[in-house]
Amino acid sequence: MNDMENEFDFSFEDGMDITATVEKFESMLSERKNLFFDVEEFENLLEFYNSKSNFKKSLHVAKAALEQHPSSASLLVSVAQLYASIHKPQEALKFLNRSEAIEPFNFDLFYTKAGIFSQLRKSEKAIENYKKALSFSEHYEKEDILLQLAFEYENMDKHDEAIEYLKEILEENTENETALYELGFCYDIAERMEEGKTYFQSFVDKTPYSYIGWYNLGITYSKLDLFEKAIDCYDFAIAIKEDFSSAYFNKAHCLNQQKKYEEALQVFNETLQFDTEDALCYHYMAESFEKLEEYTKAISFYKKALTFDEFLADSWYGIAACYFEMGRELDAISYVRKAIKLDEFNPEYFYLLGEVQAQLGFQNEALEAFETVYDLEPENDTILIDLANTCKELNNLDEAMNYFVLGVQNQPNNGKLLYNFVAFLLQKGDIINAMFYLDVALKNHYKEKDELFEAYEEAKYHPEVIDLLEYYKK
Repeated sequence: MNDMENEFDFSFEDGMDITATVEKFESMLSERKNLFFDVEEFENLLEFYNSKSNFKKSLHVAKAALEQHPSSASLLVSVAQLYASIHKPQEALKFLNRSEAIEPFNFDLFYTKAGIFSQLRKSEKAIENYKKALSFSEHYEKEDILLQLAFEYENMDKHDEAIEYLKEILEENTENETALYELGFCYDIAERMEEGKTYFQSFVDKTPYSYIGWYNLGITYSKLDLFEKAIDCYDFAIAIKEDFSSAYFNKAHCLNQQKKYEEALQVFNETLQFDTEDALCYHYMAESFEKLEEYTKAISFYKKALTFDEFLADSWYGIAACYFEMGRELDAISYVRKAIKLDEFNPEYFYLLGEVQAQLGFQNEALEAFETVYDLEPENDTILIDLANTCKELNNLDEAMNYFVLGVQNQPNNGKLLYNFVAFLLQKGDIINAMFYLDVALKNHYKEKDELFEAYEEAKYHPEVIDLLEYYKK
């Protein structure tokens, strides 16, 4: 076979060799003459050049095709598909509208139009056209259209509608992996986990060798905080598909939730055996080491995670948290600021920054960080304790009082808040109010009484505090 034949060798599924057609077209272009091609030949040429990503030649084909067959509905659809593939959706729609005027009952027409509207993020129009395509579809085409409809409803955050289409697919084909994955996702997003659990339990009862079915059932149990049952499901999935890395990963995550950190680390390592190295896997391994108070190892794994994804803010934060626990506050500040730079709306990051600044004695900076936490998370009444105590350290007692009063008003049953308020009042010399709130705290939160002494150790020796403690001890 010569070089020309190599370049243009292209066979369709039916075995048809179009080399001669391609050579004929190339000859027409090079010799600048007009040769006749029927509609099918032009469509084959378009398919050939598109498959080679030679869109310049495809456009030559399209021009010649429409000159010779301007009223061919199928050819207009093929040309529209070309323009869609080269990201000219509006041009594509013009050709499709011309095709529809000629032949308004064409499956390819509406399917192509739906795909273009989907690319344009016009989901309602995409849905309208997918439904039209469905009415003209063959049985083997139905499954794909239903899946596309589900995707469009997902794009519109209409997950309830998507669920119905996905279930319809699985009624016909239980092995559609994409539909299974998407259904699990939709149940999660729609917060219909109990219903999802019921569905996937029934699904695995009917198809016990569906590893994705078991996997999705595991996710529903995990979301319901039923971690043991979730782990059992992931084990079934792994037994069916030994290299199912996602099942290992989720199992490890469940073990972390159960505080079985060493077991979790073993399973994370199994995940890495069956999958490419991944930032999230190393990140969660780092979290396990952090929980085990193996801070040096944790930092090492957080840094490894960052080699795969330098924009993973939680890993920068994790390093900062470890350095803080190790007493390396200046290192902690450096890393938590990197986390904040990536995500300036995460209150957890600012809280750590405030803690570190307070530990270093930079109370003004700590106050600024805690104020940011409260701005980002005003429902977080616990931060009011930190704000009040920081104001106290700055000798701004009026502001400290305001924060404590606000906290007690918002959360009158918060034991930690009450005991910290009592400590503040004792230090301020307001014994009457201190005893009033101590009485409330002891009546409702006696077991948390040590919070008082952590906040103000001298309270142990205060006679009225001792008397009230003895009263509630009885």
